Amino acid sequence: MRPSESAPQTSIFYALPAMAAAVPTIPAYVLLPSYYGDDLGLGLTVTGAVLLLVRMIDMLTDPIVGWLSDRSGMRKIWVGFGAVIAGFGLWHLFTPPPQPDAIYLLVWASVLFLGWTLFQVPYLAWGADLSGDYRKRTSLTAMREAAGLIGIVLAGAVPVLINAADRAEEIRTLATVTLTLGAVFVALLLWQVPDPVAQQKRIKTAPMGNLTVTIRLGFRSLRDNRLFMRLLGAWMINGLAAGLPAVCFPLFVRYYLKLDQDSENILILLYFAAAIIAIPLWVIMAGRIGKHRAWCAAMIMAIVAFGFVPVLGAGDMAGFAVICLVTGAALGADLALPPAIQADVDDWDRYRFGARRTALLFALWNMTNKLAMALAAGIALPILGAFGLTDAGVEKTGALVVLVLIYAVIPVVLKAGAIGMMWRFPLDSTHQVAIRRRLSRRTV
Repeated sequence: MRPSESAPQTSIFYALPAMAAAVPTIPAYVLLPSYYGDDLGLGLTVTGAVLLLVRMIDMLTDPIVGWLSDRSGMRKIWVGFGAVIAGFGLWHLFTPPPQPDAIYLLVWASVLFLGWTLFQVPYLAWGADLSGDYRKRTSLTAMREAAGLIGIVLAGAVPVLINAADRAEEIRTLATVTLTLGAVFVALLLWQVPDPVAQQKRIKTAPMGNLTVTIRLGFRSLRDNRLFMRLLGAWMINGLAAGLPAVCFPLFVRYYLKLDQDSENILILLYFAAAIIAIPLWVIMAGRIGKHRAWCAAMIMAIVAFGFVPVLGAGDMAGFAVICLVTGAALGADLALPPAIQADVDDWDRYRFGARRTALLFALWNMTNKLAMALAAGIALPILGAFGLTDAGVEKTGALVVLVLIYAVIPVVLKAGAIGMMWRFPLDSTHQVAIRRRLSRRTV
């Protein structure tokens, strides 16, 4: 038995940094655009253009970081290096001067997202390395994602607890909390969690020598590894199905349900609390019926909940709260199960192609998730803007119909497609155990 599997506390030390990394997620993606564009006077157009450029560059760095992590045969050094860079960028981005310019935003947002990628890609791959057991991988992934959800809830609670005077104090406090937790949790991770890949004396890596070959190998992974391509497709489709409601959530609460900000905060809390509570239940179900079937069950549950959205009316907070609880519970499976399936697919990739490229595959996985979220915003917001959803003094009947379609109907169709791809997914516990047994007979 490997050390990583003999020490139960290893899972806890591995999962804790996800909590710190999640704290600035909502501020970085939701609060900063309006903070720089409106509060600090940079302008929404300039701010949006800069952040779009940063995110496009950020997507391109994922496969490069994955290649570097696999090529070096180490996870710890990249996770630690990325955490330091991300912390440095986070502090400067969250504590700007009174009148920052576009260059300031571009530089420090780029530093933050680069560090985030340097941390996240090897961190995800590290989780796949820690255990080859079908069920333990699910538990490990579930613990990591639950810690991330707790971090998101903490990010929502901190401004309330400190009673921040303004947005600047709120964002600065979140940066302080993130850096404090990150310093402690990442230090524990590097100190207490073994790096199984680095401990192996002989590691065969994919033959990559430059950026062009790296990108070519990434696309070849999609073509040659049919299991990875199938899972990645379902992940992408379901990610878009989750991203559309996420983008539209504040608009749906404000314009369709006509609820206030306090109600919106309560609904968000219910949503993430349900996800946290449901994760252990999905882990149990995955152990009994398989990860892919448990994920499909969660998507079916979300489809049923979204089916009731069109019957809601203005002020129907109780009905929507139930929908938030059900879809939040389904989110727990979306976060915990697909990465665990991906870790099993990586075993198949290593067995089939004879090379360890865990971080590269997780980098493509991470890049796909970013693309899904970008597409969700790029599709939903311009369409709703064209229909005049937020325009004052404009008839909104048509816009509200479109809002419901984007928030609930399109996600139902997308999730149905993802279920069709995953229901008969061939890599179950029996096959995974056989693959691990064969891998143990050779040095990879």
